Amino acid sequence: MPTLFQLFIFVLLVIETLIGMMGNGFIVIVNCIDWFRSKKLSPADMILSCLGFFRFLFHAVVIHYGISILFFMKTDQFKHLKVAHYISWSFINTADLWLGTWLSVLYCVKIANFSHPLFLQMKRRFPGLVPWLLLGTVVFSAISTIGTGTSKANVSKCNSFESLLTNNSDSENEIFNSCKYLLLLYVVPNLFPFMIFLSSSILLLTSLWRHKKLLQNSAKDVSTKAHQNAIKALTSFCILYVASFFVEILSIVLFQMGMKGIGKQFFLFNLIIAYSSGHAVILLFINPKLKQESIKMLHQLKC
Repeated sequence: MPTLFQLFIFVLLVIETLIGMMGNGFIVIVNCIDWFRSKKLSPADMILSCLGFFRFLFHAVVIHYGISILFFMKTDQFKHLKVAHYISWSFINTADLWLGTWLSVLYCVKIANFSHPLFLQMKRRFPGLVPWLLLGTVVFSAISTIGTGTSKANVSKCNSFESLLTNNSDSENEIFNSCKYLLLLYVVPNLFPFMIFLSSSILLLTSLWRHKKLLQNSAKDVSTKAHQNAIKALTSFCILYVASFFVEILSIVLFQMGMKGIGKQFFLFNLIIAYSSGHAVILLFINPKLKQESIKMLHQLKC
């Protein structure tokens, strides 16, 4: 039976997951309705729709895995569920990181103001490349997941950290190499989008900050406030993205070391879920269309 602390952490996970599922589900529904009406979507709405869809699936995988750990950990089917959850987690999370990166790059090329020829060329061409980038993201995530799935034996070796305490140096080296291989399978495919995200976010925040400084001495208080809100929202997005990336790496390392304790796993799940749930809430506040539709829905619920 789960302890009271484990149930408490699990309830927090459920609440956080429901917020994320409702927020991301709302984003997908709004964009789908808009697509049916106008028969087209802007590049930003394409990315947001795919991002919301994958995050909705990610929340579903996490909550299902949490239920499995809490109530079915000692069953025979748990080993198969664990492998299925790991593969699903790897695929969806890799796609999520790339989609978040493309959204940051799109905001950068649309909003930032730089005169470098390479940036101006990106500004012209990137929006038209979005559909292909979305398709490439799914394909790349699938290929990366296949590589992770074929390392099932390495996962089993790494998860048996107690065997490192044996006196067999050959066994220790084999397990250590398996653990390094598993870590590289996660870090290498996701390090590239992480660096692109940081670069585009820094460029965008720098451009917004410079523009805000220019507006401070003028009478455009409304425009200055809008830039301040944009900087706060983007900074929050960056913090959530970076924190989620490092928590994911930490969870992989702890998993390799044979981390035990349901409460510890749920705590890490809460930190990881905070990124997708928090960003969905941020999008509902800063995206004009989503903000307008959410206000309409609240008015309808009150009536």
